Amino acid sequence: MKTLILSFSGNQVNEDSYIPNKIGLTFSCVEECEKQLKKKGNEVEHICINKKDIKKCLACGKRGWGICLKEHTCIQKDDFNEIYSYMGNFDTYILITPVYFWEMSESAKTFLDRLKRCDAFCSNSKIRGKKIICIACAGGSGSGTEETLKSFDILNHFLKTEMCGRIPVTKANFEKQKELIEEAIKSFSKN
Repeated sequence: MKTLILSFSGNQVNEDSYIPNKIGLTFSCVEECEKQLKKKGNEVEHICINKKDIKKCLACGKRGWGICLKEHTCIQKDDFNEIYSYMGNFDTYILITPVYFWEMSESAKTFLDRLKRCDAFCSNSKIRGKKIICIACAGGSGSGTEETLKSFDILNHFLKTEMCGRIPVTKANFEKQKELIEEAIKSFSKN
């Protein structure tokens, strides 16, 4: 089984470069997921969306729909279309975002808004029906994980994926939530 981890956190080094925050909660969750997946013999790849050039949706065309509705691709020339196309090579997905202001990160909103537009009404979707795990990581106060997970529920509804785990992680509960991550990953292999 092949799993793609998409994370939405990182630090800007300069205008062209981002690096994962390797001491942060989001990256700790990425590492834990990679460890659990490899332990079960799964192939795993991680893409940090903050390292990619992903522009916000322009809601172009008539009534806010451009070529995304019929051609299931985006008119913008950035890294989105390549990543979206590449997602079809995977059996399962794990989406991990930090929580900012009780919401998913700006890069998560940007990427996932465009993903919904391109895939939600796609009759030959390469994502539909696949299993996903969504993780919301709240550092600071630890608040906002449930609100963020509700946004993932909306994504799950429109993409028609199978939610195998919606995991709220805070600094205080990270060690305990590793068990939930492991259990959710086990469900990837169940039929």
